[in-house]
Amino acid sequence: MNTKQSNFLILNAIYLICIVVTFVVSFTIFNDAVGSVAFWINLVASYVAITAIWIYVRYIMRNLEQVKRFVPGYTALGVVAVMYLLCVVFYSLFTSIAHLSLRLFTLAHIVTLALALILCGIILIYIRNMQRQEAGVQTKMVTLQQIEKALQQLHHTLGNPLTASMDEQRRDVISLIELVRYSDPITPDSLTYNDHQVLLDIELLNSELANQYTSGEGINSERLAGQLSQLKYRLTERNRQLIASKS
Repeated sequence: MNTKQSNFLILNAIYLICIVVTFVVSFTIFNDAVGSVAFWINLVASYVAITAIWIYVRYIMRNLEQVKRFVPGYTALGVVAVMYLLCVVFYSLFTSIAHLSLRLFTLAHIVTLALALILCGIILIYIRNMQRQEAGVQTKMVTLQQIEKALQQLHHTLGNPLTASMDEQRRDVISLIELVRYSDPITPDSLTYNDHQVLLDIELLNSELANQYTSGEGINSERLAGQLSQLKYRLTERNRQLIASKS
């Protein structure tokens, strides 16, 4: 049995112990109120609170890496679960006299549960939004990395013996690689399309050169230089617009 499985067994054992202890304590302290509605409302609410914390801890244990990336949100969920349990424990102090105002006692439980669910819903929406934003950032960073890899492939292609006379073009590609490498990887949505188009153009240029090598055709150095110049302009303009959007 590995460590993770043993941890889950310990957690499940703790959960069962809490359920049993809650049952025993409830029937011991409030034995005179066992037949009352307030007693059973409080017992069920206690089970709900304990189960919620158990589910929360299990989720944390199963998704530790994800939780580490969104610590504030998941911490807030835990705080809400613990606060709900504390409220239930507090309400239990009035179980013996709840018959004097059963409606108010029931309303307090319902309102507390509703508030806990609403807060958890808001926090989950926040976590989902943060996850989507992170996924978007990762996608944009991957696109810039793909541009750099495509340029490296282009530089490798231009190292072919058939293009031994294209030292200037290789230097241009190296400058493009450096330009991309030190660019801000967090691209705003308004520039995402441009990044994809730049990547597509570089891949098409790589494919074009590969086809020319395969067919034995010569490389038009002037046309290639113009294409590289255009790529440099677009990447430089991209960086300028990115800086302007953050100023």
